[in-house]
Amino acid sequence: MIRALLLFLKIAIVVGIFVWFAQNPGQFSMQWMGYQVDFNNAAFLVVVVFLAIVISVVGYLIWRFILNAPGGFGAARRERRRRKGYQALTQGMVAVAAGESELANKLSRKADALLEEPPLTMLLSAQAAQLNGDDTAARRYFEAMLENEETRFFGLRGLLMQAQRSGDAQAALEYTRKAHAMKPKSEWVLTNLFELSEETGDLESAEQALRQAAKYKAMPEAEATRKRAVIQLTRARAAHQAGEIQNALTWARDAHSLAPDLVPATLLLARAAMDANRRREAVKNLERAWPVSPHPDLARAYLELWPEDTEVQRVSRLEKYVAARADHIESRLIVAEISLDARLWGEARAKLNQAMEAASSSLEHPESADISALPGRRLCRLMARLEQEEHGDGDAARQWLQRASEAAPDTAWVCNSCGAVATQWDPHCGACATFDSLRWQNPPHVEATYLALEHDAPEATGGAPDAVLPPPANDGKSVPVIAGAVQR
Repeated sequence: MIRALLLFLKIAIVVGIFVWFAQNPGQFSMQWMGYQVDFNNAAFLVVVVFLAIVISVVGYLIWRFILNAPGGFGAARRERRRRKGYQALTQGMVAVAAGESELANKLSRKADALLEEPPLTMLLSAQAAQLNGDDTAARRYFEAMLENEETRFFGLRGLLMQAQRSGDAQAALEYTRKAHAMKPKSEWVLTNLFELSEETGDLESAEQALRQAAKYKAMPEAEATRKRAVIQLTRARAAHQAGEIQNALTWARDAHSLAPDLVPATLLLARAAMDANRRREAVKNLERAWPVSPHPDLARAYLELWPEDTEVQRVSRLEKYVAARADHIESRLIVAEISLDARLWGEARAKLNQAMEAASSSLEHPESADISALPGRRLCRLMARLEQEEHGDGDAARQWLQRASEAAPDTAWVCNSCGAVATQWDPHCGACATFDSLRWQNPPHVEATYLALEHDAPEATGGAPDAVLPPPANDGKSVPVIAGAVQR
């Protein structure tokens, strides 16, 4: 509506101007180069001038169109090629994602021919080459991408992945360091920097990568702290084996402070402190560790600090040591074991009976059961030893040993990644090589199957000591069951 009013106003103004000239014709005379031109009507002159201007403008536009026509046709052609090139690039990425190597190669060549922007097409060409199994061509594309600042980061990542696939950890680490220099906050860069630094033995760089990962939220702080503790423990172990007691003590302290529940760190700290004639520090750290993480190795290490003790004194000292967690299954079993060494049959039997009662209670209330309290092979073996050494009852001992072969596996170092069971803690799982995956726990299938079987068959729990007898555990072959449970 407004546009129509404006157009009407413009027409009215033009008409008004011509009407005004018609009512006031006037005269116009001009002399130029010996010629004289007379206009008796000024309105006619205005019309002539207006037409001259219109003709001049139209002529200029025609001349400009003819002059720019070749360039315009070229620009339109380039735009069409550009659109087709981007279409081929997009379709090529889809083909790579779909695993269609032949189509991806075809589209990458088409995009490369249509687009005059190599940085955009090199990535597709490299991925298509990888998909086709041509690692040499892919590497050539990735290396070419390093020459362009816009694609350098993509090139580094591609070369890093190739180095990892070929098992060249050192080359992969170098590419990761270069990528880190470009994008120090990238999550995958920090993760790879830590893993590759640790794998190649550069533990200082691995520890720094963990600090940055926590700082930039690339890794949960608790996870980064735990891994830092394992890194420091690894350094401490190497220093201790090399006889560098002071370095071992320093790094063991760091590991223990970062993860007070990391039993191997506490044990190494105690050994290093004793080697450095710091007995009080060793005692203090071991005493603080038991309430946090009851573990039989802690108790044994604690008793070793007093080699002059008699067997009876060892039992008394141990009972004081475990008093803060006296009801824990590990406390009862370790006291029973040391009591057997001291030939204190009554004390040993009392602790073993308490352990069996706790196991019976767990079986009666599986919904709130403490898995670590379940009757295991260690308890049965200790009972067999007690019957043999106290009464010389070989038949009873054999029965307990038979039950031990059928009992649930004891708490052990279990890999959270693959489910393998290790006899000793190590920074890496011996089966799958995962870093910091071993945890002191019952094998997973105990919780998944053992309680379920007992809960479904309450009649099997009548009487003692048969009340705490576990069902057969796959003929004693526990590790395959564990692996299957973890994959579940």
